[in-house]
Formats: sequence, structure tokens, C-alpha cells
Amino acid sequence: MSWRNTYFLPEEVSSHNTRSDCWMTIYGVVKNVSGLIEEFGHDVDLVNPILREGGKDVSYWFEMNELGAIILKTHLHPETGARVSLMPFRIPHEPKFEPDVNWESDICTTPWWADDKYNVGMETVRPINVQVINPLIKRSVTIKICLEDTVQRIMERYSVYNPKICTYIVKYLGNPLNTNLNLTQNGVTLKYEDSVEDYVPTLILYYQERLAPWHDV
Repeated sequence: MSWRNTYFLPEEVSSHNTRSDCWMTIYGVVKNVSGLIEEFGHDVDLVNPILREGGKDVSYWFEMNELGAIILKTHLHPETGARVSLMPFRIPHEPKFEPDVNWESDICTTPWWADDKYNVGMETVRPINVQVINPLIKRSVTIKICLEDTVQRIMERYSVYNPKICTYIVKYLGNPLNTNLNLTQNGVTLKYEDSVEDYVPTLILYYQERLAPWHDV
């Protein structure tokens, strides 16, 4: 699945906040920067700002230019008039604004904050709850999902309660759902814009695996 079609809850992103497993969100895009930390781990000054913000949204470090590209926030230095970084610290791939006799230009075609290779998905625009009922075992579970999750992804989230979820089909109001579409695309009423804020849509699981035929002894 493409990262553009993979969505995460805020708490899923925030759980990745260690040196070996570090994610960040920039303008809704979730990035895995663990490799970046490993690459620049020799430079504490560059890596520490990222470690401090691991699992968080760091969009405030950046801004979008007139072409829609994400760039570092900068300002004009009051004494030199040069455009310099607005942040009081440096991060990997940031240009060096104060060259000296030993200065060499950083050659980096695409900085990490604009490089798709670090992208793992998108942060959901809205977490919602759904109720999943399995009449076969008389179990009802309410789980939190992303508004954009496909039915297949919802069932993957539910699989912690039933690993054999692939043997079921999912229905809403008696109609089977397309697993490649999200709930809205399947016509499920979410009502998250209505006054009833605690409305939770209910999905029903139907067991599909054929049972072994009965044989008389």
C-alpha cells in the first residue's frame, strides 16, 4: 500500500519516539527519521533536536513557499541582513548560514523534510470510533480508527481481537462492504458533523468459512 493511502492515529505516531524508532509529522505527512538519526548520529547537535521532538508534529519548523514546497522558516539577520534559520538549533540538511575559511557547501539535492523516501503515511484528519459485532461469538468491541481507513485496514486493527478475521465478511445494515473503500465511500453514516457527537457506526461480522460436512457414524 502506498504511503499516501496509509493513515495513522496521533497516538500511533507519538509511540515512535526513540532513537532507533523515531517518527515525526510535517504538514500531515508522517516520516520515519530513524535512518536519518543513524546517519547523523555522530553529530549530537544535529540529532538532539529531532530526538526531543520524536513522535510529534514539527510543522512549526517549516513553512510552504508560493510553489507549495516545504522549506525551513527563516528571517533576516538584524546585523548582517542575511537570511538565516529562524530556529535556535541546527538539523540535518540545514544550510550553513555562517561560512568560514573551512566552510564547504552541503550538497543535498532533497532535504529530509521534503524527501518522500522517509514518508510512511499520513496522519488522519479525524479519529473516530466504530463498533464491531461478531454474532458468532457474541462479542462487541469498540475500536478507534482513522476516518480515511479502508474496511480492510479497520479489520486489520480489529484483528488483535480475532486473528482469523479473514474468514469473515463485513456488513453494515445488512449490506456487504467493499474492503478497498473507506466507510464514507461505502455509504456508512458517520454523523461526525451532526450534533450527536457520540454516534458510533456498527459493523457486523459474518462468518464465511465453510464448516466440514456432517457425516453419520
